[in-house]
Amino acid sequence: MKAIVLFFCFVFSASSLANNIIVNGTRFIYPGNEKEITVQLNNTADRPAVAQALLDTGDASETPDTIKTPFQITPPISRLDAKGGQTLRIKLMDKNGIPQDKESLWWLNILDIPPTVKTAGKEDQNFLQLAIRSRFKFIYRPVGLGSRELAPEQLVVNANGNNLTINNPTPFFITITKISTDGKNGLTDKAVMLAPKSQTSVVLKKAIRAGESVVLNNINDYGADIAVKTTAK
Repeated sequence: MKAIVLFFCFVFSASSLANNIIVNGTRFIYPGNEKEITVQLNNTADRPAVAQALLDTGDASETPDTIKTPFQITPPISRLDAKGGQTLRIKLMDKNGIPQDKESLWWLNILDIPPTVKTAGKEDQNFLQLAIRSRFKFIYRPVGLGSRELAPEQLVVNANGNNLTINNPTPFFITITKISTDGKNGLTDKAVMLAPKSQTSVVLKKAIRAGESVVLNNINDYGADIAVKTTAK
């Protein structure tokens, strides 16, 4: 009887998987005028590694068999030699159905599949193996949307006591990592991602009045944290 391998998957949002497989970014932008983009994987371990790459829409009920995206990843499964690397190529196969007036979001998953453990004389034993999955924002950016760099400056904030409404009139996804009045002491405990042309409300640790300065820290295309100052309405 062959041993039964039980896989448990741990999810991370980082650039490395258990410090073995390193991914060359924390988010990936697919410009609408590009034929493909590349993602580099590097194995820092002293043993070979197997990595599986796939895109999903963020729907937790989807499985690899049911996920459908307009992108093709080559290769979807890679064997990385010890201290070796692999370049993934991601190509848009069909633009139909993708809005061209705003960004669209998918999630790039990189699964670090552990090697099969072979133990002499213990073929009938069950054993546990841990698979590590890391998720990265994967954003399709159509041509002609304007400047992403200036987009955070267009955010509009409306104060109502401890409630702050943030309106994003731009065609870009904007992730707010910190909200403050002084650029230092955060008034929220978690980041907020604003979809294009949407608004969201957050509960603050203290009230903000209309006319008061608000500092919004956001993440740019390169993963840097940028502070933008505005005035609450």
